[in-house]
Amino acid sequence: MESRQARPPRLRFRLLGEAALLYLAAPLAIHWMVINWHMPVFALLTMTLPAILLIFAGDRSFRWKETFRLHWPIGVLRRILILFVGAAAFLTAATAWFLPDGLFGLPRIHPQRWLLILILYPLLSALPQELIYRVWFFHRYRSLFGHHAAVAVAANAALFAVAHIIFGSAVSVTGAFLLGLLLARRYEQARSFWPVWLEHVLYGDLVFTIGLGRFFYLSAGG
Repeated sequence: MESRQARPPRLRFRLLGEAALLYLAAPLAIHWMVINWHMPVFALLTMTLPAILLIFAGDRSFRWKETFRLHWPIGVLRRILILFVGAAAFLTAATAWFLPDGLFGLPRIHPQRWLLILILYPLLSALPQELIYRVWFFHRYRSLFGHHAAVAVAANAALFAVAHIIFGSAVSVTGAFLLGLLLARRYEQARSFWPVWLEHVLYGDLVFTIGLGRFFYLSAGG
């Protein structure tokens, strides 16, 4: 694990500049491309994968085996599933109350599109997002926060929420912030890619299923 001691001022400024470009400037640029060039969000995320992997490959301090280990405590999976069941019940009930006409809209009205999203979302959306926002953030920029884990988690969630302004909805930004808190905390504890990827996939596929996809994908409809 990378040292969390204070960085020299010059290095700290450089890392802050990098983070600003990656987590503030890049989402704004993507926003502009989607609005003005009508580029699909999934396509833009997929295009980032080769660059992400090249960056990881060029960083000798990055520990592949530790980050992508397949064996992690069964208790982690149990906590993920228990929380997800409760959250799914709450979100489904809230959707039925506030958006009754949209409940299960995508699978009802566009079942083929819904199935395609369920299949592609884990690979084309959740995977690059977790590589960028959890794996790279905590590997590269965690030391900026010293021993203040809660501040690092909150900053990660805030930046994750900023990325979702592209959808132009308070629901998407708020939802991304709350999910970001959960995933950042999970990664801070587990230091493994697969638990946070799985959790991201569960909640992502859930929102497209129950009728909240309209807030998280420009053409989700429903």
